[in-house]
Amino acid sequence: MTDDPGRPLTRVKGGPQRADLLELFFDLAFIASLTLVSQQMAAEQSWTGIGEALLVLSTLWAVWVTTTLITDTYSPRKRPIPYLILGIMFGVMLMSAALPTAFRDHGLVFGGTWAVINLGRGLVLIRSQRGRQGQERSVRALAWSLSAGALWVVGGLLDDPGWRLGVWLAALAVDYIGFGFRFPVPGRPALPRYEVSPEHLAERYQQIYILTLGELVLVSVLGLSHQPFTPDRIAAFGTAFLTGVVLWWSYAGGAGATLRTAIEASPHRARLVQTNPYAHWLMVAGVVGTAAGVERIIAEPGERPEGVMTALILGGTGLFLCGRAVLEHEVYGRVPLSHVLGVAATIALAPLAAHLPGLTVGVAAALVLVGVALGELLRMRRRSTPASVAP
Repeated sequence: MTDDPGRPLTRVKGGPQRADLLELFFDLAFIASLTLVSQQMAAEQSWTGIGEALLVLSTLWAVWVTTTLITDTYSPRKRPIPYLILGIMFGVMLMSAALPTAFRDHGLVFGGTWAVINLGRGLVLIRSQRGRQGQERSVRALAWSLSAGALWVVGGLLDDPGWRLGVWLAALAVDYIGFGFRFPVPGRPALPRYEVSPEHLAERYQQIYILTLGELVLVSVLGLSHQPFTPDRIAAFGTAFLTGVVLWWSYAGGAGATLRTAIEASPHRARLVQTNPYAHWLMVAGVVGTAAGVERIIAEPGERPEGVMTALILGGTGLFLCGRAVLEHEVYGRVPLSHVLGVAATIALAPLAAHLPGLTVGVAAALVLVGVALGELLRMRRRSTPASVAP
């Protein structure tokens, strides 16, 4: 780490743009939170509970996205950036610990910690950028954080879970709108679009998606290890493995693998910076929901899924496919027909799910993903095969 006040904090153009080990260390805190969200989803029996789980997942995702944008703009080896990242990591761990009871006893811990992260980050960046270009963005972000932070704290103080959920939804909307519109302020010109390092940004999203798949692997292994090894549970375990493989291949063999090139070549690079978080959020939420469904299926393979469990199994698949379609559109400018048909298939299967064992529904969801992957594979082969020349 360097500590030269005369040197800028931003990354040096032409210098190393790879992700730093500190960033991978930070990701561990986020993955821990994914595990807790997945467990909460698996244990929930109500739509309100699923909504609460999605809200906390979206909040933690906002922490990850904003932290990644910091390390994309500022070198994580220049003080005070590494201390700022470690401070945010501690906050994420505290939020994760409060996550299971965020809508009961520890609402103020969860919401208040997120407010402190936002305010502390803004103050540190404003002080570090004193007299430098870019300070105005941090000042505006701090102003938006004050508004959202007040709502997070007020929500944490409310005793009624329904009111807390409503206030926190409003707070999260302020956070997302502020980021999406680059912290607008009445009477002031719009801030410049985000300048990014394509290599670093693409690598960070690739890393977090693969680490999210690790959550599915972990849930599958732990779920089977706590149960008797019956044929139907082993079949559920095998289905989970197949699902994980297809979720990996779909990303690694598609737009995810060419994300850096797409960002570099895109005439709308700034738009990609702002749409990437939402596309990847859909995929991450889909994987977490799928992991929760897998946990339930391995525990009770013959259980007929009610509405919430159906949403976890089929909805997780549908969310992932929606995210992949959005990413495909942003990278290649198209929406693959296979993804549209895959989402339609998950919707069509939903009414039948209540009459089938959970294992059968899980197999059906896996087959939908396999079908979409095969469609993608055939499309890529047609694109790579030279057109025949007529004699």
